[in-house]
Amino acid sequence: QCVKNLSVVICVDLSKPETIWTTLESLLNTIKLRVKKVIAELKRDCPSEANQLVAECLARYGPDHPDKDNLDIIPVPITIIGSKYDEFQNFDPEKKKIISKTLRYVAHHHGAHLCYFSSKMEALVMKTRGLLGHLVFKTQLSKTVVTDHSKPVYVLAGMDAMSQIGQPPAIVGSRSPLDQWKQLFLSTFPQEAEAVLPEDPTKDSKYNESIIDSVRIQKDEELERFKKLQERKMREEVSSGINAEYGDICSIEKKSSSHSDFISFCAR
Repeated sequence: QCVKNLSVVICVDLSKPETIWTTLESLLNTIKLRVKKVIAELKRDCPSEANQLVAECLARYGPDHPDKDNLDIIPVPITIIGSKYDEFQNFDPEKKKIISKTLRYVAHHHGAHLCYFSSKMEALVMKTRGLLGHLVFKTQLSKTVVTDHSKPVYVLAGMDAMSQIGQPPAIVGSRSPLDQWKQLFLSTFPQEAEAVLPEDPTKDSKYNESIIDSVRIQKDEELERFKKLQERKMREEVSSGINAEYGDICSIEKKSSSHSDFISFCAR
């Protein structure tokens, strides 16, 4: 039932294009598989609600959108936020063009909103806040589209088109437009190898935050105390149950013995 109220926000670092494709591809594939599984379960239990969920996402494109039959729309609201636009705006124009067009295509293909953001630029803070407010509270949403790669891109789901994005250069071995954009992006920005997360990422020294870490330690200690208290209660309940059962057995044996004695007395 939670999938009906689900919205997903994916944040990519525009200042590090060498991480963008890996981040997007892994997260979108994970979301796609999970949502597909949940909707299949919802269709089994309540097909009308599942169909309504899918229909609402397709409705953003409308029946006359020229690309509607060539997209792989994920049937939950997804927003892709490109952060650190203040650094990205100083990139080489051709690199900005490739990054922006690729992000536009990926967002369009999956039915996602695309919004550039910088915490250092008040106008982008307000625009992003409005978009997130719409996802959470269903508030009115600015539908002003910005596709110029020399400006902060802002495109809502259903308001872009392949004809406006343009075609990537044909690449031998690429089977689809999405694959062509991927190959272009990877050839321009080779991706970093995926970092192997430690067994417990919360203890990774790269992400030390003294205030958060101290609260985490406090909560871990509280959790341990709670677990020990629960274990002690369980042991006491088990012990109490065993004692009660043993007392019942003794009582039955005592009654049985008294009954045998009475029968023996009567027989005499």
